[in-house]
Amino acid sequence: MKRVGIATATAAVAALALALVLGLLGGTPTGAGDNGDGYRLFCGPGLTPATPTHKASWLGGVVLDFGRGTPCPDPQPSSAGVLFGSVTGGDGAFSLLKLGWLYVLLVFLVTLLAAWAVQARGPLRLLFLVPPLLPLLEPAFARLFISTFAEPAGLFGAYTLLLGVAVIAATRAGDGFARLSALVLVAAGGVVGGLAKIGFLPLFVLAVLVCAVTAARPGSGKWWTGRLVGPALAILLVLEIIAPVRANLAWQERNYADVNAVNVVYTFTLAELPGSAPRLGLPESAQRSAGHAYYPEGPEALAGSDVLLEDPSKVKHKAWDLLLEHPFVLVHAIGIGLQATLGRSLPYLPDQPWTPVSRPPDSSVPVSGDMGGDATTFQQWLDGMGIPWLPALLVLLGLAAAVVALLRRRRSTTRYGIVAGVAVMSALGIAAMAVVGDGYFEIAKHMWLAAYLLDVTALSLGVMVAPIVLRRGRELWNRRRTETTAPPAREPEPAAPVT
Repeated sequence: MKRVGIATATAAVAALALALVLGLLGGTPTGAGDNGDGYRLFCGPGLTPATPTHKASWLGGVVLDFGRGTPCPDPQPSSAGVLFGSVTGGDGAFSLLKLGWLYVLLVFLVTLLAAWAVQARGPLRLLFLVPPLLPLLEPAFARLFISTFAEPAGLFGAYTLLLGVAVIAATRAGDGFARLSALVLVAAGGVVGGLAKIGFLPLFVLAVLVCAVTAARPGSGKWWTGRLVGPALAILLVLEIIAPVRANLAWQERNYADVNAVNVVYTFTLAELPGSAPRLGLPESAQRSAGHAYYPEGPEALAGSDVLLEDPSKVKHKAWDLLLEHPFVLVHAIGIGLQATLGRSLPYLPDQPWTPVSRPPDSSVPVSGDMGGDATTFQQWLDGMGIPWLPALLVLLGLAAAVVALLRRRRSTTRYGIVAGVAVMSALGIAAMAVVGDGYFEIAKHMWLAAYLLDVTALSLGVMVAPIVLRRGRELWNRRRTETTAPPAREPEPAAPVT
């Protein structure tokens, strides 16, 4: 009962802190305004924004209230859509505040399970849950829980996945139901996060790998029985997700094939590989439009786009083939994506609720540096970052911590390096999916979840290194105390004369 009580208190503190950050308990709710992507989800249950124009995008505030309209025929297949529809009432009225409370409840439940499981080897292991939790409470991440985007489902899935990995690092295979709880958290986090949007699929891949290599022995059976549960769960996950992933890819191809192809070719390929237009089947004049995205002026403003739009998938695959021939260009682009995690605040998405007096932006679709729609403003935005090399350093340290965790698995703090490793690999996967799937356009928003994962990496490294530093410091302190308090050595007495 003591273990359950501590777990409940921990989960309640986490949920209360999240509710306070979101402004759900007093104050003004803090969310993220729509940039046009929200319609993909709220059109599924037939919701209509309660605004004079019945639109929610680019209004200078977060539209919280919705009415009931006609469902759209082709909503985005997403785990976020499932959560969105689960809080839609039968009376037709809907508020994003309900969605915010739903995420608070879900955070409470998964934290409760993780806090109970991680105490299998003592309550001090609750510290292992700090790295996934603290970044979740950062306003830059938490505010998207009150939005119409798919990103918050990815954030919740990543949080749940990393809670499970933290429990795995803090327990042993023989800890029975604690390890099984960790596998449940990893699997649930991978499914919810990986199916939020196709760009978050690396979360699911990492979840499958973690389950496949994790041992869990709930009883006192033979050692090999602990090697069955994890791989079996990994196989079930793969079988379960095949159909949803195919549906998500097909939806993306139906609705955004031309947009994605234009962004990949113009903002990325032509910008990083000047003179590559003929290899892509485009006229050489297309180079003049390098660095510009599909939005806001549309493809008509881009030279050579008429050729691309005849068969966007074909041109995009040519761009991918060209990138495979130049792997260092792809590595450089992933590095730019990691650098973009420093722009996780997404200032072009307002955080205050919309009111009739809210002022929309000067243009209908603003293009700022963090949106990557223009090469000049995008480069100025990157150059203005204070520590551009910090994300890359965290990636290297996280990978090194994972290697140390695999080689020295006896100490629990050392084994916590696998949390840093999973977070780093997920961030790298999201970065690769972002630049290959949509170029540099809106790279900050596409890398927003990777920013959370890198923050978890930084705190995980602290959990891994802090006990070693404290132990070494204690040893030096004790040695110095011993040297200062020891009595002075006595001088030897002179030897007696020989007679």
